[in-house]
Amino acid sequence: MRVRLGEDDTLHHPDPTRAAEALAALIRACRRRLWLRVPALDALTAGPAVLDALKALALSSPQADLRVLFDDVDQAVKRGHGLVHLARRLPSRLHLRQTQPDDADPALCFAVAERTGLFEAAGWPRPERLDLCAHALPRAPRRAEHFGRVWERARSNPELRELRL
Repeated sequence: MRVRLGEDDTLHHPDPTRAAEALAALIRACRRRLWLRVPALDALTAGPAVLDALKALALSSPQADLRVLFDDVDQAVKRGHGLVHLARRLPSRLHLRQTQPDDADPALCFAVAERTGLFEAAGWPRPERLDLCAHALPRAPRRAEHFGRVWERARSNPELRELRL
């Protein structure tokens, strides 16, 4: 799947089994800013397609702004989630924060690229449908504003820091 940010305003509805592929396509199309909101660090963000796309974006520019908000980190820490390892290797480019309990929403799952592209899987991990649009979807700026407000209240989770002995 290929999307072009700022050019293609087609609203795609990929099959939910291809969610990671759709998210990776949006990340690959991104040039600088990607904000990702997931209920938990799970299979959606653990696959090589998403991790490779995030790594490439993080390394593409010193101005890269990659932020990931999540509600639950327990399984990610126990299993050694790839996104946690990537954030440890690129701490100035990839930032992870855990939402406050009042902001937690287990059904909220979206990514906003450059404030115009949107990946949304409401009801994750069993979404009714996926939405992917690279440009001019009115929900994208609203999701970005919501993300910004929640990001300001969120906190870094000490369990995600690398313990050096």
